[in-house]
Amino acid sequence: MIPPFDYKIPKTLKEACHLLWEAKRKTKIIAGGTDLVISLRNGNLRPQCLIDITNIPELRGIDEKDGTISIGAAATHSEVASSPLVKRYGGVLSEAASMIGSPQIRNLGTIGGNIINASPAADTIPPLMVLNAVGRVVSKEGEKELPISQLFRGPYETNLKSDEILVQIVFQKLPPDVKSSFVRLARREAMAIARMSVAILLQMEKGNRVKEVRISVGAVTPTPHRMKDVEILLKGRSPDNDLLQSASKKISEAMIHRTGIRPSTVYKKPVIEALFIRAMREALE
Repeated sequence: MIPPFDYKIPKTLKEACHLLWEAKRKTKIIAGGTDLVISLRNGNLRPQCLIDITNIPELRGIDEKDGTISIGAAATHSEVASSPLVKRYGGVLSEAASMIGSPQIRNLGTIGGNIINASPAADTIPPLMVLNAVGRVVSKEGEKELPISQLFRGPYETNLKSDEILVQIVFQKLPPDVKSSFVRLARREAMAIARMSVAILLQMEKGNRVKEVRISVGAVTPTPHRMKDVEILLKGRSPDNDLLQSASKKISEAMIHRTGIRPSTVYKKPVIEALFIRAMREALE
């Protein structure tokens, strides 16, 4: 049973920041609520107040400006997946958003909530990592911008203060010759949390050589990381089968370096290697 709480619906970002400032740590923000409501029902959270930010204009919409795409934190996964701007200039994120949960979850859940929940398995985070996305964070004290990777302290923990709100996610528009892929492994095809995922951006040059590549994996490390060693290995080389096999080994080595040897490692090591190779081949195609 969900315990009683106050419920407030601010009309502006300024009002929301003021409410959070007054409440300190006694309140929680709700937008889609797909994760928060479960925590309330399970008794994991007992806030005195919920602040609904769903209809604040500054937190909605997907826009193009000065070579960047900005996505309001309260934009739903369905809106991100169907946005022509995201499809054209950040297709890897559009693809990932289209795979989240069921249509009902995608229609309710928000990209900001997916980030702030800080689940290592969050589908949107690896794509945002390879897009070099930045989060715009606002509080009563002012505004700041943080790379997505710096938002996370650990699994299900962020570096945001209790009175700060993630307002927007911004990334540079990708050139038309950049290819991308997002692959995930879940217990079943739909409505499942990803057990592992890989996001890749790939730009090729003459001679079938890798000009630039960005790689991030999900659900295999406590916090998001770019696979920089693998990116360095691939850059300037032709991605034949031998090179992809070597790169896949580095992916699993990086996973083990950050998590240590666990009971699941025997299973995860070959699977993350196979997912990486599949994602690379999809991007190459």
